[in-house]
Amino acid sequence: MLDFFKKTKTSDLKTKKENFLKSFMSDGNHRWIAEDRMIRRGVTMLIDSLQEKHIDFFTKHPTYLIPCQAHLSCAIGRTQNHHLILVFPELLQILRSASSVHGVAILAHELGHIYYQHTENKIDTLQAQIEADDFAYQLGFGEELQEILLDHVSSVDCRVRISRLTSKLITQKHKS
Repeated sequence: MLDFFKKTKTSDLKTKKENFLKSFMSDGNHRWIAEDRMIRRGVTMLIDSLQEKHIDFFTKHPTYLIPCQAHLSCAIGRTQNHHLILVFPELLQILRSASSVHGVAILAHELGHIYYQHTENKIDTLQAQIEADDFAYQLGFGEELQEILLDHVSSVDCRVRISRLTSKLITQKHKS
């Protein structure tokens, strides 16, 4: 009987994710994602990694991915009743590449800023980065995010973030 409840809960979550993905992709703001096979694949991978509590949060807090010009990406807190993640050309290139999962890790990190409501809570910048990194790690993108951060080791903040992620990844490997 316990298996029935587990299967039902898993099935409900799968349906919830499918409905969320369908709604996300059908939104006019995301037409550019739906029309690009590689970007759509990465966003689908990201949404599939979300837990039920994340789906519930982002259903209540609409978040739009907006393509624009600058470096990688940036999360913008609540603007009226929704959130924005600006997606820059470099990130689009990563999402279209053979290592698109690195782009998904960046998007997961940006979703973490929104999920933890960093702009509304006005927390320390480094702490916000660490929490967003942890969100990406929890979704299963810790190694990919670590690899991205290793490209920016000249920053003290990045070295702190790499250290935290490395510690989590080593602990996780020892538990396996």
